[in-house]
Amino acid sequence: MMRKVFLALVYLTILTVGLCLAEVRRPAVAGAFYPADRKELAYQVDKFLSNTVSREVDGEITALIVPHAGYPFSGQVAADAYRELKGRKFGRVIIIGASHKMAFDQIALPAYDFFETPLGQVPVDREFIKKLKSLSDKIVIDNQPHDGEHSIEVQLPFLQTVLPDFKVVPILFGNISLANCQTLAYALSYLTDDDTLIIASSDWSHYYPSGVAVKLDSKGTGLVVRNDLEGYVKALAGSETEACGAPAIITTMLLAPALGANKTKLLKYANSGDVTGDRSKVVGYAAVVFYRLEPVLSSDEKKKLLRIAHRTVESKVRGKKLPVFTPLEENLNEKRGAFVTLKKNGELRGCIGYITPIKPLFQAVQETAVQAAANDRRFLPVEKNELKDIVIEVSALSRLKKVKDVAEIEIGRDGLYIVGEKNSGLLLPQVPVEWGWDRDEFLKQVGLKAGLPADAWHDPNNILFRFTADVFSEKK
Repeated sequence: MMRKVFLALVYLTILTVGLCLAEVRRPAVAGAFYPADRKELAYQVDKFLSNTVSREVDGEITALIVPHAGYPFSGQVAADAYRELKGRKFGRVIIIGASHKMAFDQIALPAYDFFETPLGQVPVDREFIKKLKSLSDKIVIDNQPHDGEHSIEVQLPFLQTVLPDFKVVPILFGNISLANCQTLAYALSYLTDDDTLIIASSDWSHYYPSGVAVKLDSKGTGLVVRNDLEGYVKALAGSETEACGAPAIITTMLLAPALGANKTKLLKYANSGDVTGDRSKVVGYAAVVFYRLEPVLSSDEKKKLLRIAHRTVESKVRGKKLPVFTPLEENLNEKRGAFVTLKKNGELRGCIGYITPIKPLFQAVQETAVQAAANDRRFLPVEKNELKDIVIEVSALSRLKKVKDVAEIEIGRDGLYIVGEKNSGLLLPQVPVEWGWDRDEFLKQVGLKAGLPADAWHDPNNILFRFTADVFSEKK
């Protein structure tokens, strides 16, 4: 009995020492920017969220731009961004801000283990920070810029309210260097996954008459929503718009498309005059969301893509100049992965595609149609006398998602793509259906397709992705 008590005391001592060794960043602006009392803070955040309308975004959220002023001024605008997170899960939240107190030509990450608010402590993703720092000399570990800085801290109570469990990666810029924005965006694009949310913390114009502020902020938010990065940077340089978190916004505009976002929406705009009634000198606030919405091709758009593929294959095989297409439809001009499959009398005659969205869809279809007809190494090029028997199938791909649990793979819905150290292989969603495979066989076959062992998906050194596809074909 005494031995058990002794061991329990040793365990508690070790645990207590471990907790004492943890570095905690204490609240710096509680009682100023937001309530210091836990109950009062929880009530205020809940009230802001209850005053928002229902969620407006059905797609997969990649990033948000959220204001960071005192809650009485910008809390309602922030709530319009955070209501979009209700019911969603993110294991990691990267909050990017700009230092309001220090100027430095680096990107500062903290050495803290926790960031604390009156609602509790949020763990810092130390492992992610370690990896991020290793990618550039411009990325440093430095607590000083984070001490006393409000732009990251004020986001946390909202996140603690709407997300069940997450780690935070706090990042601060010390200047508006475009090169530093590019450095951070590249590093984050390399490390982030579908379990990561990006938050750019920024207010907009500062201390102008309301009419001037609205004009400046409309210019900036309009360029952001149109994904016009070049225009936004030029507008900043020409004082046509302003934002104290401009480097965070620029980084997010660089990063969001790389993470799959294809839509941007202004959720709410207001300024401090809307709250105080004093419109002589206001600060602007905006809530913006970047998200992924898989395009739904209409029957006419599918027919147009099939015509593009058909005319291209026919021209290539007959040795004619390839036709030029300039479709106006947004869905056909959006960058998507695509495969073109040729079948002859029901048998595969060629199949080539782009896995990632590097081309507008109509261009991807035209280029892969050429490759499927002439350059699939498994077959000789299609000949003129075969054209009458060729049936064309187009597969417009969704973006890739890393498979966390093979149980999430659904036959008939998902295609698979496996990447090894040197080899990779892909099977389209229709393949297991055509062959009558179950999930286990599908996993085995995608490994074999890549030239890997049948159980390659078990190997942690190999990465398994899934994707969906809009599949449609000619009728003959």
